[in-house]
Amino acid sequence: MKNTRQWTLLGVAIAGLLSVSAAQSATMLGAYIDNDGWNTAPIDQFNTDAAKPLAVVNLFSSFGQDWGSLNVQASNIVSRKATPLITWMPSISSRPDANLLGEISNGQWNGYIDGWINSLKLWQASYPADQKPTVLLRFAHEFNGNWYPWSNDPDGLKTAWRYLHNRFAQAGVTGVEWVWCANNVSVDNYNDITRYYPGNDVVNWTALDGYNWGSNYSFTQWKGFAQVFSSPYTTLVTNYPDKPVLLAEVASAEPQDLPNADYGMTGNDSDAGQSKAVWVQDMYTRMLAEYPAIRAVAWFNTNKELSWALNGAGNTGLAAYNTVIADSRYTGTFTPLVAPSTVTEPTRTKPTKGGGGKRSTTTSTTLMTAESMALESIQQEREVGIQRALAVSKMPEVVGTALLAREAQGFRSLPPAARAVLRKDMAD
Repeated sequence: MKNTRQWTLLGVAIAGLLSVSAAQSATMLGAYIDNDGWNTAPIDQFNTDAAKPLAVVNLFSSFGQDWGSLNVQASNIVSRKATPLITWMPSISSRPDANLLGEISNGQWNGYIDGWINSLKLWQASYPADQKPTVLLRFAHEFNGNWYPWSNDPDGLKTAWRYLHNRFAQAGVTGVEWVWCANNVSVDNYNDITRYYPGNDVVNWTALDGYNWGSNYSFTQWKGFAQVFSSPYTTLVTNYPDKPVLLAEVASAEPQDLPNADYGMTGNDSDAGQSKAVWVQDMYTRMLAEYPAIRAVAWFNTNKELSWALNGAGNTGLAAYNTVIADSRYTGTFTPLVAPSTVTEPTRTKPTKGGGGKRSTTTSTTLMTAESMALESIQQEREVGIQRALAVSKMPEVVGTALLAREAQGFRSLPPAARAVLRKDMAD
């Protein structure tokens, strides 16, 4: 006969898992905001302008930076009740064209990496235990492009990724969720993002970056959200159905934008009759209806190559954004992914020999271990099953593949100077 207390404890824990999963069913709102977290004012302004606050804030950091900078940036983001999405780029300004992946795997960056890890742990430990911040870590993003030095190297990425993850694990790091992020179009030599995947055991989120460039490049035209994301999204949920999807960078140009020659744009203004507000409304509405695996989305809210922002001077789309995110299925609260539970049995007491007043405590380690293993198994099977069902039950219709192929070929043909400017992120 099964131990009644054991089943009661399992029942309570399972109910907890159910409630956490219910909380995670809402899609978390995020954005990249000007100043990379150095200044809280732009975050405050966006939260004031938006109908709901940001749950995730993206920031860019390179191997030329460490927690001397990130301590300020991440703390500012956490102070606004958001979670940092750290885009960690394996690059340094003194060697801008160097692919550091091999050096990472060979141990040449161990001192920097271990210092980064130790500082992360100290930063997390500066918060009360029940308020320890989670960090989303997006290492070597857009690896299937051709503008970053780590691009076009699937074996190098997989080896470096696993090497990094192992050093974090050996150091006992918790509260880090690993984000594997592809570009929505493959501009590399492989045209297959799955070749870069380092393994389910070292990835928590799959992710995509994608933009509607309008007609500003000679090889692009105004594309709706489905034309930008339906094909790569389907690739993710087909190959990795147990992983939630994060849109780490997404935005649309303004119809009034003109080609920016600094980025090699030689297009035209044929998209002048389009509407960014309609694009935004369609995106956030369509995600709820057709893209159930997307659990977080970060709008690229800065006017970099084009006028991507929602609430900047001259930008449009904010009203449409506020209308659609009023839906209860969008949230401004971050919920960490459920981690394997550690079950501790309530302390039991028993009389000491002789029956005196003092009592000693014991813990049933066998029962604790059995319950922990059972809970972990239940949790993993349940999460995988639910995520897989969500991901594959309602696949979006794949559209825009010919447009994406044309866009990929166009980016491949950009002159080196244009690619160099394109890769210049906010961390530089």
